[in-house]
Amino acid sequence: MKALTFVLLFGSATVASPIRLVLDFYPNPNHVPLVVARERGLFRSAGVDLELIVPSDPSAPAKLVALGGAELGLTPQLNYLLARDGGLPLLAVGALIDGGLGGLLALEESGIQSLADLRGKKIGYALEPLEPALWRAMLRAAGLGPRDYTLVYTGLATLPALLSGSVAAIGAFRNYEPIAVELAGLSPRFFPQEEHGVPNTYDLLLIAHPRVLRERGEEVRAVLGALAEAVRWTREDPAGAFALFVQAFPELDGELNRRSSALTLPFYADGLRHDDRSRWEGVEEFLWSSGLLGRRIPLEDLYSTAWLP
Repeated sequence: MKALTFVLLFGSATVASPIRLVLDFYPNPNHVPLVVARERGLFRSAGVDLELIVPSDPSAPAKLVALGGAELGLTPQLNYLLARDGGLPLLAVGALIDGGLGGLLALEESGIQSLADLRGKKIGYALEPLEPALWRAMLRAAGLGPRDYTLVYTGLATLPALLSGSVAAIGAFRNYEPIAVELAGLSPRFFPQEEHGVPNTYDLLLIAHPRVLRERGEEVRAVLGALAEAVRWTREDPAGAFALFVQAFPELDGELNRRSSALTLPFYADGLRHDDRSRWEGVEEFLWSSGLLGRRIPLEDLYSTAWLP
């Protein structure tokens, strides 16, 4: 497990060591409130430093937090539950993205108007074993069995595979790949996973090791409070928030990320809340029935609101 640290220290020099937060992936519009909190001095005002770590792969955040390489991490709820099932000592303390962003993406030019139209087609995926389970559930809801389509591993090159016609559909995020398709001059047809047989999820949870919460709980609370305030400001001034984001990451300035940032606004979690019990029950049941969980974990051991602002 490797991670690349980039230099963004959020806060002041009054704290002996920063709180390290490992992102779920490379910087993108999902992370705008983190940059807003830094640029507006919210971490500094809360008396805490924050250092961001860019992971080498999406499975790294949970492992890094569990092994003490970071105090906080961002990871999808589905990945988090798989990590907990694998024995990693973690607790969900908040959410940045409230609601699932994933689903299947096809092109209207290929004649795909419904999931049923994927009968006999190839569908690309990047991550095992989670994505195949998600797409099988969606296609099952559309009346298709495992023999009615072919799942094709594409690695991270899912979008090129779709645009080239190598596959008829891919796993995608509604706030990114459909925009890229439009910018390529084509018409996206996106099928949200929560509308087709998959329960709604928290797309990005904030997780911590229980030891960190015991030893540095007040600093964690300060980080979450500053981030919650940044979420509010981002919604009130989305143009200003995006300007701060591309000021920190000039290479991300462009139409794709600008439009992605706008589409992400409704999904930021109010107050970083992550305590919808029915959602936790539904997601755990889905993973259990899909054969991806070897045990059921009591909900009180999975998440806590004790460190929310």
